[in-house]
Amino acid sequence: MIGRILRIEIRRSSALWLALGAALLGTPLLYLAVDGWGGRWMLLALWQREYLFILWPMALGLGAWQAGRDRRSRTGELVAATARPRWQRVLPAAVAMALCGAAGYCLMYVGGAVQVAAYASYLPGQSIVIAGVGVLWMVSGVWLGMTVGALAPARLTPPVTAVVGATVALVAITDRGYAHVPKAVHLLTPSPFGFWGDFVTVLGRVSVAHTVWLVGLAVSALAGFLCSTRTTRTAAVLPAVAAAVVALAILPAGRQRLPVPDTAAAALVCDSEPEPAVCVTRVHAGALTDLREPARQALATLSAKLPQAPTAVHETPESWYEVPPAPQPQDVLLVELELAPWGGAKAGPDELRWRLLDGAGTRPCAYTLGNPDAARANRVARLAAAAWLTDGAPPAGPDRDAALQTWQALGALPAAEQRDRVAALRKAALACTEVNLLDILAGDDR
Repeated sequence: MIGRILRIEIRRSSALWLALGAALLGTPLLYLAVDGWGGRWMLLALWQREYLFILWPMALGLGAWQAGRDRRSRTGELVAATARPRWQRVLPAAVAMALCGAAGYCLMYVGGAVQVAAYASYLPGQSIVIAGVGVLWMVSGVWLGMTVGALAPARLTPPVTAVVGATVALVAITDRGYAHVPKAVHLLTPSPFGFWGDFVTVLGRVSVAHTVWLVGLAVSALAGFLCSTRTTRTAAVLPAVAAAVVALAILPAGRQRLPVPDTAAAALVCDSEPEPAVCVTRVHAGALTDLREPARQALATLSAKLPQAPTAVHETPESWYEVPPAPQPQDVLLVELELAPWGGAKAGPDELRWRLLDGAGTRPCAYTLGNPDAARANRVARLAAAAWLTDGAPPAGPDRDAALQTWQALGALPAAEQRDRVAALRKAALACTEVNLLDILAGDDR
């Protein structure tokens, strides 16, 4: 009986349009940004939550539209005159709308999960929780929209409700909103996560807090829609207020970004048979095959041409410009990788080899940030050192001509002098002290 009533409501209400809208609009939007999440479960969940700035206002607007069905058909007075209480009359429509809103969001997730499942090497449980909280956002949005539509039965209510919802949702994903909106408002918006990357997760307490808040908001919204008197509708606000207070108490203090480092995602997965060892992070395990040969070629080149060469290659989850200048390990060559959305490393073998040999097997240091001249000089020197190691011209790029001249000038020196200068550059780059690498490599020949 209940199933039959729900099927009727789904057919005659806007519930089906909500499900189709979320699935057929959300999934293509996800794939427009597939480079940002392809092959990574956590980023799929976070990107989908980001798109709530579109989906949540849609749920609000369609909920408000559904609430005005009796008014549009001019049957409001007739229906109100029946003996059945209001909650019995409107509850099936509310349940149907919530189910379809949740189903649309789940279908959108499945649409992305098909891609991720084919290429991902790491499934963090918290990613599923984050997606589940997104379902609660859709349910609460539908019921909140229905309440607004019932309280303000006007033609403009649905579009105005959607616009207001979009404004609130956009607050969460803009830097201006993050900087100027009160913390309490920002943390309770659909996607308050700020910037994220391949090696982050969301604390369980954050998802718990959002669940508490959304359950309270959904209860208040549904109660406000089902109730028929001003007193009961006023009292219906209490669950949302209480849930907001509890949620804010659970959420982390301060204005820190909610994503935190995921040590499990950054754990190393290695291939050491045969030696030398080549390691990538767990979330990038699919790129190990692509990195293996370029890494071993780079290690062999460094060992043949320079003293005290590294003996292993490890991927690092930290970008060089995100960490303060600090000495780098001499025996391990650190490299950053980008994962291609359709599997493997985004860079090809030649690009990986040049990246590994850049700076004679070292990473740039952050002391050049804010000093364009020093940064360019170091880039040129690092590229010229890689060209010397490969015995080939540098690849195309903005610093190619300068690096080519430096490499050619270096090649005119005696072989021992060439090796000493590149070794000195490597030593200085490993120390990460504030020096001009081009002065070390070119000397008085500049």
